[in-house]
Amino acid sequence: MPSPTVPADPAEEIRNRVRRLIGRRRMPPADILKEIGGRLKLKKNRVQKAIHELVATGRSPTPMSMDGPSSSLPSTDPCGWPSASFLIPPEKAFASGPEDVAIRIMPGASFGAGRHPTTRLALRGIEFALTRCEKASIGPGTCVLDIGTGTGVLAMAAVLLGIETGIGIDHDPCSAAEAKANVRLNGLDARITVSDIAVGCISGSFALIAANLRLPTLLRLAPSVAAWTPPGAAVVISGIRLEEEEALLSVYAKPSFESMWRGEEDEWAGAALVRRA
Repeated sequence: MPSPTVPADPAEEIRNRVRRLIGRRRMPPADILKEIGGRLKLKKNRVQKAIHELVATGRSPTPMSMDGPSSSLPSTDPCGWPSASFLIPPEKAFASGPEDVAIRIMPGASFGAGRHPTTRLALRGIEFALTRCEKASIGPGTCVLDIGTGTGVLAMAAVLLGIETGIGIDHDPCSAAEAKANVRLNGLDARITVSDIAVGCISGSFALIAANLRLPTLLRLAPSVAAWTPPGAAVVISGIRLEEEEALLSVYAKPSFESMWRGEEDEWAGAALVRRA
């Protein structure tokens, strides 16, 4: 009886399975990790690493995005304009114009590559809060807190629009590592700190808080966000389904926040709030 064939490279077996599994199907990233990890009895970080390598080397059947809490789709879009200000170009050389605020994101498994509606809504909210609001607080001494930073894109966007320093936190060590690499790639490692510190360990005062998360987490964070924001500070929230928006904003209104911008895209909503005096 012949012995079973063992792949010479286990990581290559993971990559092959990812290619076969995704194809052109719509799948949540969490389901991809569960499917592959469960079949091969591997830890999540090993699967994420293999996916990162697959995307980075361009060996997927089509350019693939692992972006988004709701779905993962192949993407052929060479670059993205998530908002009027922000350009997220491809990894290859790209000549941005003098008016562009270009943020480079390395291919990887973390959320926030600019293709998902919630990321774009969060970037548009940051843009409004920092460039179109008369109460905008930027410049020396200001700091942004990006909760669930993923690729680090929201913290980088805020700093590029005038916030002096930033803190990005993510409980997933893989995402924290990717965010650090992206911050370094954009030359912002002297201004932005990324870690996997628990949100309960955060203290201080922030000119802007960005949170692209799902409803239960955003609800739990409301009291802490209120404690971290002085009058005039901005809060940008995204990851909200349209039917969840009213209930969530009513909770954030209680600690004296008022809405200054809202947007929606593909059944998702985002909002920029300001702390009343």
